[in-house]
Amino acid sequence: MNVYKSTKDNLKEELLHALDREEFRLLYQPKLNLQTGKLSGVEALIRWEHPEQGIISPLEFIPTAEETGMILPIGEWVLRTACIQNKAWQEQGLSSMIVAVNLSASQLYQGDLAEKVQSILEESRLSPEHLELEITESMTMDVDYVLPILHKLKQIGVRISLDDFGTGYSSLYHLKEFPIDIIKIDRSFVRNCTIDSKDATIVKTIIAMAHQLKLEVIAEGVESKDHLVFLQQNLCNEAQGYLFSKPVAPEEFTRSIPCLEQIIPNEGISLEKSNETWLQNGVENTYQDLQEAVRKQRGMIFKYKKENERFVHSFCDGELIYRLQFTPDQLIGKDLKDFLPVEEAERKMGFYERAWNGEENVIYESDVNGLSYVTSLRPIIRGGKVVEVIGCSVDITKKTGVVFSSDDVKYRLIAENVQDLICIINSDAIILYASPSHQKLLGIAPETFVGESAFKWIHTEDEELIQTRIHQIVTLKTAWQVKFRYKCADNGWLLVEAIGTPVLDEQGEVEYIVVVCRDAS
Repeated sequence: MNVYKSTKDNLKEELLHALDREEFRLLYQPKLNLQTGKLSGVEALIRWEHPEQGIISPLEFIPTAEETGMILPIGEWVLRTACIQNKAWQEQGLSSMIVAVNLSASQLYQGDLAEKVQSILEESRLSPEHLELEITESMTMDVDYVLPILHKLKQIGVRISLDDFGTGYSSLYHLKEFPIDIIKIDRSFVRNCTIDSKDATIVKTIIAMAHQLKLEVIAEGVESKDHLVFLQQNLCNEAQGYLFSKPVAPEEFTRSIPCLEQIIPNEGISLEKSNETWLQNGVENTYQDLQEAVRKQRGMIFKYKKENERFVHSFCDGELIYRLQFTPDQLIGKDLKDFLPVEEAERKMGFYERAWNGEENVIYESDVNGLSYVTSLRPIIRGGKVVEVIGCSVDITKKTGVVFSSDDVKYRLIAENVQDLICIINSDAIILYASPSHQKLLGIAPETFVGESAFKWIHTEDEELIQTRIHQIVTLKTAWQVKFRYKCADNGWLLVEAIGTPVLDEQGEVEYIVVVCRDAS
């Protein structure tokens, strides 16, 4: 015990001077993209080059650095050195890549961590998107304190990864609440993923869950060809480990890049096969996203076919269906008479029949269980024959006007719950409101539209038709459907299908027109 205490005291004493004596070194372990086989980044790892004892592992001196408080200046040195090195590689002509730096618990709990990171990035002239900060789950136990710090770091523009995933605490909560970009699967799971079914299941589950949460996945400890193929087959994004390279000095890393980028094509599954797997997964994810968007949208989307002279619904979802006091199960596989009063069902069957016969502009209004909504029907034609009809319904309940009672909540329900382009115009076509989706679909900030004439963004060839539709909405007080071309930020045009719905004031006159636009291209 005396020898151990003496050794530890000596380590503390020497550690205090190691930084001044420039005895620390950074080694870099490459990360490779498993889909392309290309280098994607490096992880910076510190080593202590002791003049007498040689290379000292961080496992030996980091706990002592934590005890003495030296971890803060050491951590800052690591961060600065890694950023400077990455910038130097860029200036040498290497492809842009991300350098990952591990944060200690003491660093994370510094009140001015974000300011220090920002200062180092400015000093090194490294763009923030080329820096990744790694934290562990155990460092995030105090959620109330850590969460604001992570948000500050994200505001700078750096990436944040959760290291050693699956070995810490409250993992799922952290994934849900924290602004994390990347999950790193701990090497303890990767090591036996090809020989232990439980480890294999854990790795596959982590990857699938991360992708559903829109997170990237990096596997640590990849040491064999079997590991590589398993991770490729299960769509892990990146990997690092001794199969590719141990941590090396900057000069050796630079020389090794050509060889590194041949490992995955030579040892793993072919890049062509990998791309096919990723493409198939992308299609599945897109379909799931579409289903989720339909489920969350404030209106209702449904489909029907004609079977044995009956119009049978094959799909129905959206928030409106629940507000109408129905569920999808009550409509799917049923015709109108199965869930509506006979008179109302027969009225709608006329519209259904028109759309089934190929009419493209079938619009009708309904009142069900105290709600008013407008529906548009569009036939889907294949081989010159209608195979199904898609319907879209939007709530136009007159009491919706209550939403517009004060400026700070005006139009909020519509803007936050509908994924399409939404704008509010008056009878003179002056835009009173434009939803945030205008920025995403058109590339134009929504506030740019407010107070301007709608015709400023409508193709000149479509103006006369739009003017006619506005006049019809105001005079007839009913919804109308129209297609037109919407101007984009790049001076291109987006073809949209729009439904203009009047909102009436207390006197029954048109006060506003709510225009819902959907990409029709």
